[in-house]
This record gives sequence, C-alpha cells and structure tokens, in this order.
Amino acid sequence: MIHYRIFEETRELEGRKYESFGVAAFNSEGDMICAVADISPDPEKAMRLARMCEDAALSPIHLIDAAEDYIISDLY
Repeated sequence: MIHYRIFEETRELEGRKYESFGVAAFNSEGDMICAVADISPDPEKAMRLARMCEDAALSPIHLIDAAEDYIISDLY
C-alpha cells in the first residue's frame, strides 16, 4: 500500500527564502518512491492533496499529474 505524506522545505525565489510544502509517496516499507515539492506555502493545501491521493489509492507514477491538476483546480 502507498502512503502519501507532506514535507516542508525552505525554497528560494529571486533571492527571497520561503517555506513550502510538498507531497511524497512512500511504500509499505517506508521508502520514499517519489515526491512533488513546492505545492503550496499552506500546509493544509498540501495535506488535502496527500489525502486525496491516498483516498484514491493513486499510483505514484501519477503524482506529478495529480499535483498539477490539483493546483489549477477549484479545490486548491
């Protein structure tokens, strides 16, 4: 089973640092399979995507597409 979790990182844009959240997929052994960084500076928005991916049992190969669709959707 795949689990999706958020992670936080410090990013930089035009010399200005900011905190941002991404979503990562983990296998049942706890190994990270893939990740999409810089989804949102709002942890709730990243958490919403992680929950949707987990509820849908999303294959990790679709995480990038799911993140792109989520960001442009009304759910974001």
